[in-house]
Amino acid sequence: MADIAAVISNNLLISCIRAVAALLFLTAFFYMAKIHQRAKDTTDVWLLVSFAAFTAFLISLSNSLEWYFNRNATLDAIGVYLGTIFSLVWVYIAFRFMSMRKG
Repeated sequence: MADIAAVISNNLLISCIRAVAALLFLTAFFYMAKIHQRAKDTTDVWLLVSFAAFTAFLISLSNSLEWYFNRNATLDAIGVYLGTIFSLVWVYIAFRFMSMRKG
């Protein structure tokens, strides 16, 4: 019986850690959105970075719920799709930074 309690507590602990990460990403999203409001006349890169932070929040939230609901396959698939979107956004952000440097 102690082994089942250990597994449950570990899943709950992992879920809580991922939920805290989700809250940190949500805080980063609001911070990046404020920076975008200040710098929107010069560049739109901060809008892309804030979108990436919001996507990271959704990924962390999906992973937290996945662990909470004992490896739900639907939440896992959502996390994979969001991870792909996150990667593509960061590739585009890197491209924008490189194009700003050349110009």
